[in-house]
Amino acid sequence: MWKSALLAVCAAQAVQREEPSFECMDPLFRGQWYTGDSDVAQLAPRPASEELQTCGLWSGRSSCCTANLEFLQRRAFVSRRLKLDADLQVLQSYLAAMEDVARSEAYVQAQEYEQKLLNRSIKATDEAISLAEPCLGRVMAFVAGMICFSCQPTWSAYVWRNGVGEVVGVNIKPESCIYVDRGCGPFGRAVRKAYLHIMESKLAKRSHKPLPDFSMYFSRVEMCQWLRNFLAMQPIVFEARSVQRRLAQNSTTSSPFRTAALPRAIARATALPTAAPRTQAPLEATKAALALDPAEDGLHTDFEVQFPPP
Repeated sequence: MWKSALLAVCAAQAVQREEPSFECMDPLFRGQWYTGDSDVAQLAPRPASEELQTCGLWSGRSSCCTANLEFLQRRAFVSRRLKLDADLQVLQSYLAAMEDVARSEAYVQAQEYEQKLLNRSIKATDEAISLAEPCLGRVMAFVAGMICFSCQPTWSAYVWRNGVGEVVGVNIKPESCIYVDRGCGPFGRAVRKAYLHIMESKLAKRSHKPLPDFSMYFSRVEMCQWLRNFLAMQPIVFEARSVQRRLAQNSTTSSPFRTAALPRAIARATALPTAAPRTQAPLEATKAALALDPAEDGLHTDFEVQFPPP
């Protein structure tokens, strides 16, 4: 009997030692928080030094990233790129549809000025597509930097939080916007011009295919808002469902080995990184003290992609 009690005490102490610290519980990466499960790609329970490849900027430095998290980080990177490519493919499909119209009987029967409007739309759309890759490459550098922000143990200094600890904004340096705009500015202006030409052409609108929303690239202001409010706030674009299932299981199980760590960790998501017992974060909202440059950080990552230089 006493042996069982001793084992239970030792197990409880082990669970307590593995409880994740506030430094590695950035709400932007809640799905990757440490749970203690060895078969899940997750953050470290507390900052530690580890050799990293994907987020090489953090290799050998005290960070929350682990080697077993890198596969998920690469998947998140590829997933975002596929989404951007899918939008571009929609525009390419629309261009192909306009070219089909240009070879149709409707084009032959149309008045000359309508033919010119369609030709102008085709040319403008083709030019816009040719400018897409420099833009998407720079966007992906920003994405890479935000994915590797998961390694940052002092993440709370770079974000705004509300009274319950949720991140409501990331303080992004203007340099990141400028870097992305150098590639996306020409693309955005070209797409906007193409869309205006398409709207003026009856023949160009004969296609019932949709046009993708590229309005975020139309101006630097719109693009910076998109980077800050969308990409920075959703650095991981897919749900790590296996982790989410484990979070749910850990919060409902009756096992003494499963109830002690995770529910308290989640409840203390706003706890400050002080000596135990950790105090709770103030109820009032907190402001960012430092600014993050995801584009610059992304240039120092290794997602097996050559990013455009600054």
